[in-house]
Amino acid sequence: MPPARRRSIATTTELQRTLRLLGWPIRVDGVLGAQTAEAVRDFQRGYAFSTLVASGDPGLRTREALRTAIRRAGRCSPHFTFRDFRSPGSGWIKLDRALARALEAYRAELAAPVAVLSGHRDARWNRAHGGIRGSQHLHGTAADVEPVMTVEAVHALRVFSGIGVERASGLVRHLDVRHCGPNPGRASVARPVVFELAA
Repeated sequence: MPPARRRSIATTTELQRTLRLLGWPIRVDGVLGAQTAEAVRDFQRGYAFSTLVASGDPGLRTREALRTAIRRAGRCSPHFTFRDFRSPGSGWIKLDRALARALEAYRAELAAPVAVLSGHRDARWNRAHGGIRGSQHLHGTAADVEPVMTVEAVHALRVFSGIGVERASGLVRHLDVRHCGPNPGRASVARPVVFELAA
């Protein structure tokens, strides 16, 4: 095997190991196949320290971003990790950087740590647990958090376009950036969709 090919495989293996360390459940086989490309694309889309093109191509900027994420204990943004958004079913991570950035604004307003109770949900898990069809969680554009802020306070941040209110407390539990993904209601941060959650 030519030396250049050996270097390429070693680099791909390192790439896969890094993605696994960050939380993606991929094989480490030295082959830059569809699964690895998908993980790279989802990493690029979710990395909030800078704006990477979500191409699936692990170029120099992406490799540097991967190293930065590892140095920062797996973080996608200053206070959130990629693992915070793993699906409880498949373990896959899907995240839009706009959500991570919006959650950082939410955390700053709250002046306290924020736990992501539910981030990405793969389609099978979502169906099995009564998730709605077309849920923003499927696309990595939504997170459920502890209900501690009012609708008015969240709306004032102007970073979320979907706000789900817990019926029992009247406080916000669901936050999404549907304006960055599928947006059937054409919501915006200025005019977010506000809806009630049953439980």
